Amino acid sequence: MACGKRASADRGGRKVRAGEHVMRVGCLLVHGFTGAPFEMEPLAGPLRDIGCVVRNICLPGHDTSFEDFRRTVFADWVAHAEDEYRALEREVDAVVPVGLSMGGAIALHLAQVFRPLGVVALAAPMYVYRIIPWRMKDWRLPLVGLLRHVRPVWPSAPRSEIARTVAPWRGYEEATALPQLHSLIVGAAGVRRGLGRVTAPLLVMQARGDATVHYSNALHIAAHVASPDVTLKLFDIVDRRAGHHVITTHTECRDRVSGTVRDFVQGLFS
Repeated sequence: MACGKRASADRGGRKVRAGEHVMRVGCLLVHGFTGAPFEMEPLAGPLRDIGCVVRNICLPGHDTSFEDFRRTVFADWVAHAEDEYRALEREVDAVVPVGLSMGGAIALHLAQVFRPLGVVALAAPMYVYRIIPWRMKDWRLPLVGLLRHVRPVWPSAPRSEIARTVAPWRGYEEATALPQLHSLIVGAAGVRRGLGRVTAPLLVMQARGDATVHYSNALHIAAHVASPDVTLKLFDIVDRRAGHHVITTHTECRDRVSGTVRDFVQGLFS
């Protein structure tokens, strides 16, 4: 799939009935920072099975090359997601944005701009770090705004093979691009300030052991949206061989996550 280009919607989704009105529901799947549509694929099948039209998008600069990624920022990713939302909206009666990590923040942004049938935020960051109380994966995170001007690219250690097996993931892991990370930090803060504009039914789901995005983000989202219908699912992952952030592919919880998302979306129109 070419990134930054329109992803074609699955046209095999059947029409589903809500009361006496026949609806066609579309799900817009949004992957995370430096990731790829690969991490959202486990959700696609179960959503198609209940009759949804699924559009699993690829954000600009992702899933091509690290050089492409460095030419994009949060505003580009959001603008592309908005374009994809509008395109899907023209094909269906109602849209549900579903996002993981940064994709979850973007899904919440879409819920502030449009009127979705519902919204799903999985391990979504409203803040990437917090000093008081101390919650951050790396002590350098508060310095990213400064360091991006001094050393824009920092090398990163690749994940172990066992971690790749337990929680499959595809994306850029050879280095961290600080200007892009800074744009995420600023962009997530903007989404956080607009949570009061989210009125659609909401599913928030995250593992308590998530070291990349602290689970207090999920609590913050649930507490600050204006939606009268909020479902918050926090759970534990026993396995310690891989991180607990990419919950859509982690072998211990991916079926639970995809099943919960499927049931939530089906409950919106059944």
